[in-house]
Amino acid sequence: MAAFGLSFVLALSGQLLLDSSPRDRVPLAGIALYGLAAMLGLVALWLGRHRVGAPEPAVSPGPKPSSWVSGLPWLVLSAGAAALAFLDSGGNRFRLPGTVAWLVAVVAWFAAWWREPVPVGLKTVGQTISVRWEYLLAAGILLIGILFRYWDLNNLPRDVNSDHAEKLLDVWDVLRGEYRVFFPRNTGREAMQFYIAAATVEVFSLPVHKYTLQIGTAFIGVLLLPALYLLGNSLWGRPGGLWTMFFGAVASWAVIPARVGLRYPFLPTFAAWSLAFLVRGLRSGRRSDFLWMGLFLGLGLYGYSPFRGMLAALPAAFLVVWLLRRGWQTADGRRLAGDFSVGMLTALPVTAPMLRFAVDNPNVFFGRVFTRVSTWERPIEGDPVSILADNLARALLMFHWTGDEVYVATLPLRPMLDPVLGALLVLGLLGAVVWVSCRRDPVPLAVIAGGLVMLLPSALNLAFPRENPSTVRAAGALPAVLALAALPPTLWLRADKGQGLPLRGVRLLTMVILILALVRFNVDRVFVAYAEAYCQRVLHASEAAELIAGFYRLTGTRGAAFYVAYPYWFDSRLIGMWLGDLDWPDTILSQDLPTVLVAHLRQAGPKLYLVHPNDQASLRALAAAYPRGVLTEVPRQGCPGDGTIAFWVPAR
Repeated sequence: MAAFGLSFVLALSGQLLLDSSPRDRVPLAGIALYGLAAMLGLVALWLGRHRVGAPEPAVSPGPKPSSWVSGLPWLVLSAGAAALAFLDSGGNRFRLPGTVAWLVAVVAWFAAWWREPVPVGLKTVGQTISVRWEYLLAAGILLIGILFRYWDLNNLPRDVNSDHAEKLLDVWDVLRGEYRVFFPRNTGREAMQFYIAAATVEVFSLPVHKYTLQIGTAFIGVLLLPALYLLGNSLWGRPGGLWTMFFGAVASWAVIPARVGLRYPFLPTFAAWSLAFLVRGLRSGRRSDFLWMGLFLGLGLYGYSPFRGMLAALPAAFLVVWLLRRGWQTADGRRLAGDFSVGMLTALPVTAPMLRFAVDNPNVFFGRVFTRVSTWERPIEGDPVSILADNLARALLMFHWTGDEVYVATLPLRPMLDPVLGALLVLGLLGAVVWVSCRRDPVPLAVIAGGLVMLLPSALNLAFPRENPSTVRAAGALPAVLALAALPPTLWLRADKGQGLPLRGVRLLTMVILILALVRFNVDRVFVAYAEAYCQRVLHASEAAELIAGFYRLTGTRGAAFYVAYPYWFDSRLIGMWLGDLDWPDTILSQDLPTVLVAHLRQAGPKLYLVHPNDQASLRALAAAYPRGVLTEVPRQGCPGDGTIAFWVPAR
C-alpha cells in the first residue's frame, strides 16, 4: 500500500496548490498532481482489491411479511387522523386537536406497516468488548464534534445580520402563542428552528437573543454525527462509520453553518439520517429501515427549504441500485420496491399540516424556490441551459476549487473542503469504483447519485447564478461526500494476512497523523480564517449597542440615545436585541432627522446620536442644531472597517 500512500501525498499536494492559487487562472500544476494521484491511486486500489472483500451476497428482504390487510385498521386510523390534522391546520396554525391527530397519524402509519420482531439475544464476550471499544471511540468523536460547535459560540460569530432579526421575531411570535405551521416572514421559512429556539428560551430561561438561535442550530449540527456513523457503517463497516463520523465532527463545511444560528444545519443532518436509512434498507431489505427513512424525510421538510431536493434524491439513489440488481425480475426485488414506496409515502402523514399550508398558500410556500429557478423576481440573463451547465460545473468544482462568495457560513471563495478531505474525496471516489467492481455491490452508487442530486438546490439558481455554489444550499451533498472520503482510511487500516507488527504500527501512526492534520486544518479554517473573514464583513451592531448601553449607565435614563439609520448599515432590531428589547424604538431614518431634531431641541437632558461616517447630511444637521455637541469617531474593535460616529449632546 506504499503506492496508495504516495497517491494520497500527491493528491494532498495538488489540493494545497489549488487552495492557494488565485481564482482567476487555472492551477495547472495542481491539476497535474491530482491526475498523477488518481492514476497511481487507482492502480494501488486495484492491486490491493483483496482488502475490499468478497462479492456482496444477494440481499433478501427475508420472509414474506403478513398480508397488508392485517394492518388495514391502522391504515384507516392513520388516514383519518392525517385528514383531521390537514383540516385543522387551516389558517396556518397548529392547534391541539390537529396536533394530536397528526401524532396519531404517524404512529398509526408505523403500526400499519411494521412487521418485524424486536431483536433479542446475548452477544458473546468478544463481541461485547468490541462494541464497547467502538462506543468509546464514537463517544470521543462526539465530544470533539460538540467542542467544534460550541466552543466560544457566543463570540464566533458574535455579530449577526438581518436574517437573525427576522428569526428572532418569529421565535417571539411562538412565545406569544402564535403556533404557525410555516412562517411567512422574510420570504417564508420552515418552522422547526423557531420551536426549538422557543423551547430553549423556556427551558433554560434565556432571552430572545441570537445566542438562543445558535444553541439550537449547534445541537442540530451535533445530531448529524450519529447519522454519519450510521451511514458510513452501512456502507463500509464499523471503521467506515467512525471515520465518516469523525470527518463530520471537524469538517468546516459541517461546523461553520451549525454555529451561525440560521436553519442551515437542518439540511445536512436530516439528509444524512434519510440517506443512512435508505442505505440500511438496501443492505438489509427490511421495511422498517425504509419507514425510518420516510420519517426523517418528512421531518426534514420542516427544516430548510433546499431539503426538498431529497424528494428526488432518495428515489434516484434507490433506482440506481434497484435497476443494477434487476429488481423487477425477482419477487424480493419487487417487494423491496414496494417497501421503498411505503417509506416514501411515510412522509405524507408526517407533513400533513405543511401540506395544508402549501395548498392554501402556494405562492408563499414555493416562492423562495421559484424566485431562483424562474423569472418571478428578476429575468434570467442568458440561456437557461447554458447557465445551468455552468452552475453544475462550478457546483462540482466547489469541493476543491470554486467557493461560495457569501461570508456568513463559509470561507469566502475557498473550497468547501480542507486539503486533506479534498484529497480523500478524490481517492474515495476511485475506491468506490473498485469496491463496486470487486464486490458487485452497487449501494455506493446510490450514495453518489443522492449526493449529485442534492447539488441541484444550488445549481438550479438560474436567476441569481452568482449565488452558486452555495455552501448551505448544497449541504445536502455533505453526507455523501464525507462517506466517500471515509473509504480510503478504512481500506488503509485493513491489514494484509501475515503482516508484521512494524507495518501495523506504521499504519496506525499514519492514521494518527491524518487525524491530527484534519483537526489542525479545520481549527484554522473555523477559528482563525473564518473568524477573520467574518469580522471584516459583518456589521458590528453589538458595538453600537455598547455605546448606547454606556450612555444609559452614565446618564441613568433611557430614550435619549438614538441610532440614525443609514442605507445598508445596522439593522436597528439587532441593536435592540443586544439591549434586551427587540422593539427598541429609538431609531431615526437619516432623511427624517432634520424634522425629528425640532422636537429633540425641546428636551433639556443629554443626548447621543450614532451616525454613519458617510452620512454627512446628518452630521451637518446635528452640528447646526447642537453647536456645543461633541463628535467622536469610534473605531471598530478587533478588525478593520468603518467605525461609528458618536455625537454627544451635553445637557442644557
